[in-house]
Amino acid sequence: MIKNNSPVSARTGRTSRTRFVLALAPLLLGASALLAGSAAGAVSVAFAGEVPVTVHVARVTGSGVSASPGASGRGGLLPALATRVEQATVRDACVTSTAQLPVVGAVTAVVRIERASATGLTVETGKTTAGSVKLSGARFSTPQRSLDRPTGLFTVGAQKVSGSGVTTRPHAFTAGTITSEGVAIELRRGKGGCTPGATP
Repeated sequence: MIKNNSPVSARTGRTSRTRFVLALAPLLLGASALLAGSAAGAVSVAFAGEVPVTVHVARVTGSGVSASPGASGRGGLLPALATRVEQATVRDACVTSTAQLPVVGAVTAVVRIERASATGLTVETGKTTAGSVKLSGARFSTPQRSLDRPTGLFTVGAQKVSGSGVTTRPHAFTAGTITSEGVAIELRRGKGGCTPGATP
């Protein structure tokens, strides 16, 4: 189901529409995979740095989790935390992204997802916050080039993790498979966000 209560007016012209599609193509590509209900095989989406994407999730659970700092984007231009989750499930999620267009101004894409699960998920994020996080089987390690010279990087892992009230700003994600339920896409004029569970 695709919702568009505030369509871009015809007077904006083909150029504005084209720029809009190009600006939000990564977000809409990821949403299309979710709208399909399931996506088998590698799913890879990279978000342009000039079009920030924000993800709100009411509840998330995962197993086989590991996270370490690194760089994201072409040429590794953006610092990021790369998190790998072997199996992940999110409930009541909302994804937003706003693009500035000539004549039209700000246009926001909103994707709502009731439930989604993924295997082999890797997410590169610039910022993540959570209301609460629970880890079981947690571990922490610092790779070393030699016995007395640590690299300074670290890896945090857990057998299982659960969180609530999670907000993140991903640069990119990849997944082996994605299965989703209850997905809706809406395009709005102006800036704005959303909260999980809110109705359009």
